[in-house]
Amino acid sequence: MLTELPSAATEMRLYATDRSGQRARRLALRSAVKLTLALAVSTVLAIAMPAPVAAHTGLESSQPSDGQVVDEPVARISLTFNRPVEPAGDGFTVSEGQGPRYLPDSLSSADGQVWRLHFDTPLGNGVYEVWWRVAAEDGHIVEGTFGFTVDAPQAAPPTEAPPDSTAESTAESSDGTVAPADVAEDSPAETLGAGTVETGLSAPVTTLRAGDGTPSAATTTPSELAASGATTPADSGASSGSDPSRRARSDSGATGVERIADALRILSLLATLAVVGGLAFASFIVRDEPSERTRVHRVLFVSGIVLAASAVASVLTQAVVFEDDWGALASADAITDALAAPFGIAVGLRVLGGLMVLALALLDAADTSRIRHRSLGLIGAALVIVSYSFDGHTVTEGPRLLHAAANATHVSAAAVWSGGLVLLADLLRRRRGSTDVIGPLSRFSQLAAAALVLAGVAGTVMAVLVMDRFADLWSTGWGRLLIAKVALVAVAVVLGARNRWVHMPALAHSPDEHAQSHAHQRLHRAVSIETAILVCVGVVTAFLVGASAL
Repeated sequence: MLTELPSAATEMRLYATDRSGQRARRLALRSAVKLTLALAVSTVLAIAMPAPVAAHTGLESSQPSDGQVVDEPVARISLTFNRPVEPAGDGFTVSEGQGPRYLPDSLSSADGQVWRLHFDTPLGNGVYEVWWRVAAEDGHIVEGTFGFTVDAPQAAPPTEAPPDSTAESTAESSDGTVAPADVAEDSPAETLGAGTVETGLSAPVTTLRAGDGTPSAATTTPSELAASGATTPADSGASSGSDPSRRARSDSGATGVERIADALRILSLLATLAVVGGLAFASFIVRDEPSERTRVHRVLFVSGIVLAASAVASVLTQAVVFEDDWGALASADAITDALAAPFGIAVGLRVLGGLMVLALALLDAADTSRIRHRSLGLIGAALVIVSYSFDGHTVTEGPRLLHAAANATHVSAAAVWSGGLVLLADLLRRRRGSTDVIGPLSRFSQLAAAALVLAGVAGTVMAVLVMDRFADLWSTGWGRLLIAKVALVAVAVVLGARNRWVHMPALAHSPDEHAQSHAHQRLHRAVSIETAILVCVGVVTAFLVGASAL
């Protein structure tokens, strides 16, 4: 009987293990309570604080207004936006019918919300369309058009004077040369609206400013004029009846740059998920397995490079989008303008965070016995998470601090779930047919459940801040993307719940090796499908960040 009793040393070890487990559970419970309270307070504040009346950047009014008929020549056009904006590319142009686009002689704005277009020579009778293209505070390009008509009373024609015999007799000099008056009558120039375009393919064609017969500083050939978006007299009637918005897109000087920007945004977001999820996986799921941490550090190494490189490349694409010209790639002013916005802060934080994570992977590769540089990686991940508070709708929609806190919580929780799940799927693939996956599976299941709750609550707060009304969910492109994201997440949640309550117990209680192998195979397949769905969620989220909420 004495041999069956545990020794004092064994009892002490069991007691210490139990005490340490209780302390860990208490700390986890306290952290969960604090996070829940913080999110609850954020949700209450989101409901209590009214969102701005005009939640999205756009044109509020104009003078002349859209469709207005003006009875006098127009020397100034004013556009009032609901938020400060900056002209992007040409910014503001005016066209008369299908003729050339006119540039204003000067622009003025005191606060960035009201912009005035000044014309030295007023716009005469005709039907005009104003094209505007501006950059919002969050870096999104917003564009649109409106039109008005000038119908000023015509002055009575002057009474025709009798011919002057003296002038006729002096029209030709004694040496037979033609007087300047006759040269003007034979000039090949034609008057178009308020400006002049020289005809003839061999002659240079000048870019015009509205209401001004004076050519701009530089002259262009007809092909260069067409490339700039203007039209020559021969082309003025070619696109009659075309959709103006379609014509504006076809006139873009930087075709394809938006697709490149979308691709870079996807790479950046997926790298963010890998960085944050990888650090969480190494810290909580495989913290006692040096070989697994080494594999995670390889993922962090690649992710840090991708994150920093995509952030730098996004500056160049942002400059091209802003100027609507591929020449902005070599323009220091265009790149500086792109960095001057809050977007520049986001880029800087992502580059610095990516480099810190890269340094963590390199330093820990030399010594995998213990984690000496964990704080370096955590600070880098924190910088990357905070960067999303300076990019997208967080900059402009709702109370800034509340939206930034909700955004940081959402990004962190989503990354822990999706990034960690990718690493878990790889672990299951390598440990096929083994039961030593039960521990990592159990720990990740608890972590993913908490991350799901946090991501859901924070995402709901963000959606409330961005949307003006519930109908925006199906009436805007941003809302439809959000619905697609929520649907994909719902499928992933169902798969995760099935893994937790069906596949994991089946693997843990397999009666023999054959049943264990079969349960492991089903679990790995389900986790892989869930991983693929969450990667799709990441891609949709990247488009969601770049989509206009109008």
